[in-house]
Amino acid sequence: MPWVAITDFGDAAVMAPTALVLGLWLGASRAWLGALAWLVLYGTAAFVVICTKIAYIAWGVGVPSLDFAGVSGHAMSAAAVLTVAGYMIGGLISRSAALPAGASGFCLGVLIGVSRVVLGDHSPSEVVAGCALGGLAALAAIGAIRARPEILARPAVFVVALVALGLGMHGHRAPSEQLAVELATRLSGHAAPFERPAP
Repeated sequence: MPWVAITDFGDAAVMAPTALVLGLWLGASRAWLGALAWLVLYGTAAFVVICTKIAYIAWGVGVPSLDFAGVSGHAMSAAAVLTVAGYMIGGLISRSAALPAGASGFCLGVLIGVSRVVLGDHSPSEVVAGCALGGLAALAAIGAIRARPEILARPAVFVVALVALGLGMHGHRAPSEQLAVELATRLSGHAAPFERPAP
């Protein structure tokens, strides 16, 4: 199914190592502030996602009126990672191409978010929250990268690595949901996770 193929690109099995490669690329380019900002911002956004999921699974903390049970991790990761990746790859062409390329990356992230709604994995509010969180993390990281523009080191190596990661890890599933359920039930002491009411 096309939507399944699209959504699989947003899985943590693809996005987490891609985020790390972007950080390594910045570090290899001696853009230390940009590398640190990116990794901290992405990690913080991922932590927020995990906290919202655990809060709902463990204690049912959400917003029923918006059908909100936790920030979409796929949407957050895709919006953040693809925006920064687009910005960095666009910057290889010219400085003026970096921002449009980053915007294109964000649009691809939104498409992955839409796939989560189409497949019934998330509500619109959860995807909007994920795209907003990821977009903010990406914008803040880009601000740090732009503060000290560098010629990116060995661009061919890192671009090939990004493509290889995307294609090689596509279809793999990180056990993030299972781990969140296990951690949430341990924290809450409940025998079973809190589940979203049936429509």
